Amino acid sequence: MRIAADRPEVALAVDGEPLAYRVFGPEGGALAPILTVHGLLSSTSHWPYFIDHYSARRTVISWEYRGHGGTLAPKEMRSVTVEQFADDAHAVLTATGRGPAVVVGLSFGVQVALEHYRRHPADVRALVLICGTYGHPLDRLTSNGRVRAAAAGLVRALGRREGIARRLLPIARTRLVRELAFLTGGAHREHCPPAVLDGLLEHVANLDPRVIGAITASYFEHSAEAVLPTVRVPTLIIAGDKDELTPVARAEHMARTIPDAELRVFPGHSHLVQVERPREVHEVIDDFLQRRGL
Repeated sequence: MRIAADRPEVALAVDGEPLAYRVFGPEGGALAPILTVHGLLSSTSHWPYFIDHYSARRTVISWEYRGHGGTLAPKEMRSVTVEQFADDAHAVLTATGRGPAVVVGLSFGVQVALEHYRRHPADVRALVLICGTYGHPLDRLTSNGRVRAAAAGLVRALGRREGIARRLLPIARTRLVRELAFLTGGAHREHCPPAVLDGLLEHVANLDPRVIGAITASYFEHSAEAVLPTVRVPTLIIAGDKDELTPVARAEHMARTIPDAELRVFPGHSHLVQVERPREVHEVIDDFLQRRGL
C-alpha cells in the first residue's frame, strides 16, 4: 500500500508552473485509478471521505489547481482558466504514469473534467460528475451574454484591486456567508459537517484575490456543452435536488445529452451531497464502477 507523503509531489505544467499532487492507495492492481478534480476556490483537502474510501483498493490521484491549496499564485493570471486546468490535469496524470483514469469532477470540477475529456480524451476511462454543470452557470439566472461578460469583467477587475479584495476576503469566515451557503442550497444545514464548510470558507479567505477573480471569470465564461454528445466513455452524474447552485435540470440535460450516461439524484440534499451522505454516494459510485468493469 502506498500512502501519500506528508509533502505533495510536483508535476510541471506545459508553461512550467508547478502543480502539487498526492498519490494515495496501492501501487498497481486491476482497478482503474481515480483522478479527482475539485471545486471552485476549493482544495484537495475537501475530499476526505472520498479519498479514504477509494484509496483502500485503488490508486487515487488528488491534485491542486494552480494557485489553490496553499500553492503560490501563477506568474501569469491569464493561465488561470478552465482550459488550462484541464491541461494541468493531463500534466499531473502523465507525471504519475497511471492513466487513463476515472476522472471524478466535483462542482466546478465538472467543467474541468469535461474540458479534460475534450482536450485529452485518451486520459479518461470514465467520468463521474458530482453536483456540477457543463458551463455558463449564470444562465440559470439569465442567458444574456452581455450580462455574463459584465459579471466576468467585474470579478476580474475586483481581483486586480488587491487592497480592496483583501479587505473583503475575511467576510468568507463570517456567519453571514455560512447562512448564505445554507439558503442557496450550497450546503445542508443539518447534514453538512461544519468542519468541511469551515475549511472551505477558510481556504477561500486565504486565496490570492487575483486567482479568485481570474478563475471565477473563467467559470462564468466557460461552456463544455458541445462536448456532451461527443463523450464516448461511461458517465455517472450525481445531483442533489435541493442544490440551487447547479440545479437538477442541468444534471438532467447532461444525462440526456451524453450518450452513455446515468443520473442519480439524492432527494433533500444540496451542492455538498458527497460530504453530507458520503456512504450513500460511495455506494452509487461503487455500483457504477463495478457494473462498468472499472
